[in-house]
Amino acid sequence: MSDRLFGLSDRLSGAWLARAFAALSVLGLVLSVAGVAAMAIAAESIGRKTWGAYFAMEQAMAIGTPVAVAFAGLSVLGGFAVVYTTDASTAGSTTRPSDD
Repeated sequence: MSDRLFGLSDRLSGAWLARAFAALSVLGLVLSVAGVAAMAIAAESIGRKTWGAYFAMEQAMAIGTPVAVAFAGLSVLGGFAVVYTTDASTAGSTTRPSDD
């Protein structure tokens, strides 16, 4: 059976890999920011408002900030990779429409 039957050649193309890399890095960024935000919301609104809850929030921010910055950088690189691997034929017409 050929690779074209299973779509393997399409999946291993540079454009597909660039899109997958960009999507995963954006997903990682969203999840890391959401995790830190959830910890901050829990420390503020659960009603405990103790030094232990605030310390846990600070620890989550200390760990989550470098992770979020790394994912943000990877997201920018993934966006550049998607733009770089976009083929002119799939991007649509680059000529002006004719006056019919």
